[in-house]
Amino acid sequence: MTRFRRAREAAGTGAAVVLASLGAVTGLSVWSTAGYAGSPARIEIQEGRVLLPVIAGRTTNAYFRIANTGGAPDRLRSVTSPAAAPRLTAHRMNTANGAHREPSGPVDIPAYGEVDMGPHGTAVTLAADASWRPGDRVTFTLDFERSGTVTVDAVVRPVTSGSAP
Repeated sequence: MTRFRRAREAAGTGAAVVLASLGAVTGLSVWSTAGYAGSPARIEIQEGRVLLPVIAGRTTNAYFRIANTGGAPDRLRSVTSPAAAPRLTAHRMNTANGAHREPSGPVDIPAYGEVDMGPHGTAVTLAADASWRPGDRVTFTLDFERSGTVTVDAVVRPVTSGSAP
């Protein structure tokens, strides 16, 4: 009788393992078929703009719309430009309701997501060149953790043209 009981228990355990394995394989197959498995981050810079300061040569901000069409998240680590020494910054408010920018860390770009930099969020702060005019292009290199570097031009736009979102 003991032998039959052990055989029944072994068969039950084996069936549980087989069912769990089939469930895992089915789930992974569905995940892969949907295009989520093994899909790396794919970064696209959809727009880049630099605001022309009202007083020439002052500090200004550049904004980028960054899309990730891949299945893995990525992270913008830094921004460089031959035109200036840009840095990633974030909009902050102080206790007297005064706004200021402070250096920020890396910017996360979610899988199948987008980050739209703007005046009330993340930006790239840099010293403006006094010779910039509306329509000029400024080259930036954005360094991503997974996607490497992406070089893009941002168009100089006056602050008053409604160019800020």
